[in-house]
This record gives sequence, structure tokens and C-alpha cells, in this order.
Amino acid sequence: MGDDFGDGGDFGDSGDGGDNGDGYDDQSDEQGDDDQNGDDQNGDDQNGDDQNDDLGPNGGDDDQGAGDGNGDDQDNLDDLFASEDDLPPVDDDVFQSASEFPNADASDFEDDSGDWSAADYQDSAQNLFGDHPYFGDTLVQQKTDEGFQPFEDSGFDRNFDQIAPGASETVQLFERDGRLFAFGVLSQAALELLMARYTGIDWNNVDVAVPPKGEPVPPQPLPPAFANIAEKDAVDLRKYCTPIGDQGQTGRCSAFAWTHATEMSQNILNPEAAAVRLSPNFTMLEFQRMQGDARDYEYAYEGGDGTISGPDPGQVLVNYGTCRQELWPDDRPIPAAHEDQLEADADRHHLEAAPIPIAIDDVKKVLSAGCPVHVSMNTGGAFTNVGRDGVFNAAEAPWGRHGRHAMLIVGYVGNFFTLKNSWGTGWGDQGYCYIPKNVLAASDPEFVAVLLKKLS
Repeated sequence: MGDDFGDGGDFGDSGDGGDNGDGYDDQSDEQGDDDQNGDDQNGDDQNGDDQNDDLGPNGGDDDQGAGDGNGDDQDNLDDLFASEDDLPPVDDDVFQSASEFPNADASDFEDDSGDWSAADYQDSAQNLFGDHPYFGDTLVQQKTDEGFQPFEDSGFDRNFDQIAPGASETVQLFERDGRLFAFGVLSQAALELLMARYTGIDWNNVDVAVPPKGEPVPPQPLPPAFANIAEKDAVDLRKYCTPIGDQGQTGRCSAFAWTHATEMSQNILNPEAAAVRLSPNFTMLEFQRMQGDARDYEYAYEGGDGTISGPDPGQVLVNYGTCRQELWPDDRPIPAAHEDQLEADADRHHLEAAPIPIAIDDVKKVLSAGCPVHVSMNTGGAFTNVGRDGVFNAAEAPWGRHGRHAMLIVGYVGNFFTLKNSWGTGWGDQGYCYIPKNVLAASDPEFVAVLLKKLS
């Protein structure tokens, strides 16, 4: 089979490349004279409501006091979350004790303070996840079960790395029916370079990471209600999550994570109401306006060059909300409604929370209080190798050469954190993954707690 595909340099040149942009021009033409791609999109006040003036490139200190870390804001947070009575009313079944994991022992629930080895994590994973039907799965096994065969050619590896250094570590090739398919994760820039060179390879299954953007924000202390809570052995908030999204090959990961946090907050605080799916596309547009790099609807759909760090993106949703997904579906580069409808609908769907940056050692406390945590982290080979059990290899620290990725932490068991991703249900454990604390700590992570307060 290797002779048919050449030495890694010829195969790509023989394909037709395909154009994944089919239909975009037709959709853009539908805009007509609605002025949604017109001058207002590129002006200083794209909403007509002075949103940019209020927020500014740093989020606006006046409106976003929860995120700027000064003493007054900490005092306000301490007053807002003074006791356990202020915490959200999550159901007891989201919390589990060590006794509910019959194959585990007490050591599996001892916090890793930096002394756990990769072997310790491997043993703990066996104890905690060994009953999973796909435990020990790898991407190779998953794709083999789906009818693919691994394709190895040192010529491809060399050429990939010449074009995008490190690409061979995060991309794996498979063959099926005489065609090559790539799976893995790359930066948008690296993906575009490889797609242009190897037009005969199907790149549709490669996920996209984003470059770092903005300066890291120092962690803040937790307010009393969270700081004083007893950490549980295990927390699983997935019953409050909406279905897994799929960002496609775009840089909208943080918009998906924050939108999922908004959906989740509504399900936790108002469980009697019907669950609502919200629009990461409109969220991304709002983020870009806050950052000062907005262009048009298509640029928001693509995710631009990512989202800044810290609590400011979350605070945008606190202040302005985001619209329902049916008004701007995940897979449409332009909305299905006029912008005044999007904004009016967004005002009905705010993030009812205080987003604050926290340290890794406070993540379990926030989850034990029934609140999710937004995280951005480096990507690497660990993302490529995860199988259908969703368990990351504790020996592979993501190095971030091809960018970062944002997800939503919605639980943990022992030293494994449960993260909701936005790469569809075919990735990991039906769209979720379990990341060891040591891998998370080594990935240059940034955590923003989504602190929810019980409604009065």
C-alpha cells in the first residue's frame, strides 16, 4: 500500500483538494440590503448600543468589577457569597463518595500535591474507569473499528514537520478505500499550510487550536462560601449540561465553553424551565467586539484569532447575554435573523454568575459547590491519542506548540477532571474527557470559575 501513496510528497499533489467553503457566498448574498454585513459591522459601534464603548478592549472596569481583582471587588464578592446559603441548589446525586467506586481505594482520592507518578495515575485510572466499555482505547483502535487502517510513512512525517514543526506529533494518518485521512489537532495556520500542500489528504477530521491571546490574569481568592466548602470525593455536573457542540475547524472554542457555561447556569438555577440552546456564534461576535477585533459575521463564525484570557469574556455574557442557537445555528457563517432580533433575544439569556480567575487548587472547591470552571490549556499529542474512554495519558504533558484550547470543567473523580469539549460526540467519551491533574497542571492552564448564586 505504501508504494501506491508514494513517499509522502506525491500523494497530496494528486488530489482535488475540495473546497469546504461551499455555500458561504450564497448565504452571504442572502444578506441583501439588511445591512448585517454593511458599514455598521465594521464601525466603532456595531450594535448601535455603545457596547464597545462600555466594554473596551479590557472589558470595562466599571461594568466588570468581578474580574479586575481590586480590593473593593473582593469585598463585594465576599458579601455576595458569604455563606453556604448563597450557593446554587444542585441535586445531591451530583456528588459521590469513595465508597461508590468499588474498584478504588482511599489512595485514589488523595489529592496529588505533585508526588504522583505516571504509573500512579495509570493504576488510579484502572481503578476509577476500568469498567468503561472502551477503557484503554486509543485513537488507532477507534479508527480501526471504524474501518480505517493506520498509515505510516516517514516521508509524510518529515514533510509535515518541515511545513509545521511538531505536526507529526499531533496528526495521525489513516487509510480507507484507497484514500488518506488525517486525524488530530493543529493550529489554524498549520492546518491551512498542510491542506494547501497535501490536497489529496482528507483534513476534515483535524481539530483546531488557537494561539495564546492577551495576558494571563492572576488568580483571585475564593469568597467565603466557596473557600470553606468541603471538597467531595467526586462531582459530576453533566446532568445540567446541554448536548455536546461541534465547533468544526474554527477558533470558537472559548465561545463554545462560555456559551455552554451560560446554558448550564440556567439549568442549575432554574431547573423547572425548559433547557435552552444558545449561540456560540453570537457569543464569539460579542467577544470580538469586546476585544476590538470584530470584522463581520463570517469572521466571528471562524473564531478569528481566538479569545482573550481571564474573566472578561464571561463578563460579556453576564452583561449582555447571548441569543438562542436557532437564531444563529452553530454551522451557519451568518445568522438566520436580523441583528436587532439577536440582541433582543440575547437580553433574555444572561450568564447569571460571577466569573473570577482561580488557581488549580481551588477548582475542586468550586465544583464541589455545584459550579463549572472554564479552562484554557495547551494542546499536544495527548489530545491526539485520547480514545473512546476519554482518559488522557498522564505521561503526556501538552506542550502547546500548535496553540491552546478552551473547555468547560464539569466535574472530577479523584485526580481526574471531567471536561466538556466542543469537538462533537465522536471525540473522547461521547464528547467528554478525563484529564489527570498532573497533565492539567503542566499545560499552562488558566481557570475562570463560574460562581453561581442561589436565586432569592
